[in-house]
Amino acid sequence: MKQKLNLLTVAITPLLLVGSIEAEDRVAFLVGGDPQYLAEKSASPTRLDPFSEQAAVRMVQLLKQFPGRDIPQQFGGGNVSSEIRGLIVTGDLIDSADKNGGPYPAMQRFEWERFISDFGVGPDDGRIPFPAYELHGNHDGPQGDTFVIDEIIQRNKQRMGIHNEGNGLHYSWDWGPLHLVNLGIFVGRGEKRRDDHHYSPRASFGFLMSDLTKHVGNSGRPVILSFHLHPNCPEYDWPKEDLAELWEITQAYNVIALFHGHTHGSPPKRLRWDGKQFSSRLESGVDVFDPDDLAAAKSDRRNSGTGQGLRHGFLYVELIDEAGAKNDRFVVRSYATRDNWATHNWDRMWTKSVRIPDID
Repeated sequence: MKQKLNLLTVAITPLLLVGSIEAEDRVAFLVGGDPQYLAEKSASPTRLDPFSEQAAVRMVQLLKQFPGRDIPQQFGGGNVSSEIRGLIVTGDLIDSADKNGGPYPAMQRFEWERFISDFGVGPDDGRIPFPAYELHGNHDGPQGDTFVIDEIIQRNKQRMGIHNEGNGLHYSWDWGPLHLVNLGIFVGRGEKRRDDHHYSPRASFGFLMSDLTKHVGNSGRPVILSFHLHPNCPEYDWPKEDLAELWEITQAYNVIALFHGHTHGSPPKRLRWDGKQFSSRLESGVDVFDPDDLAAAKSDRRNSGTGQGLRHGFLYVELIDEAGAKNDRFVVRSYATRDNWATHNWDRMWTKSVRIPDID
């Protein structure tokens, strides 16, 4: 018997409950991490790993049917928007670009071709029916120097309405009053990996500072930042001085959420960060969301015919701009599976008041 998702684990945090949503203006989008498509281990791959294939096919089918889906009353009621703006993909697009030699170059190319066939730049470019806004993770190239990074830069040239000055890898865009910024593997100074640290930031901090100065300024508009690593990761991965500067940015601007990937946290989770600690119990601070992974499944080599990493999830996000200057809200709901998308359902919800100024 297939295991069905337990709907009793509902977290409504903080402050207010959301009823059926009838807003004057609503920006709706999805966030998911780590599709991590994995090819069969072959010098001439012709397919994905069977469990990666299963997850990918089922995930795409679900996303095609997701607009307009009913939202149960315990998750706020109403329906998913029929106008989802896009899907932010928080890195680890494929599995093998952090490996060298043997069959891996061929596997990388096969995985990437499958990724771009599913995740298009425009709404009609891929199998998923809305644009993907991807960034890179460690499996796409820990130093940000693989062909995957070059391909993301080329895809950025095709995206409508984005800003991506500098090296062309990082970019931002606006959905209504909301300003969003994709910042690669983590937010840090400089192009290259620093001594005694793990990853190359590819000048993401410099891009972020310039972008917010030019495109947000003192407008007070809400901002969302996305990257791959979780900011509460080891200092070896995210240098403490870079993390401290990110915190300062969250305080200087109206940053309403941070989204990351990497941890495959099943089900999706929300922490708060007050500049000193990360905890789900903090009453104030910046919200940090882990959307779980979209499809990072693979065969279990120790047990033939079984799979690993069969729990997945993503987030359905709404910024709700009510008429007037009050009652604006930010609502995040998670959607999850425990059996490689064979069955799936709503999992939990978080909501808070936000400030949305009038934007000319």
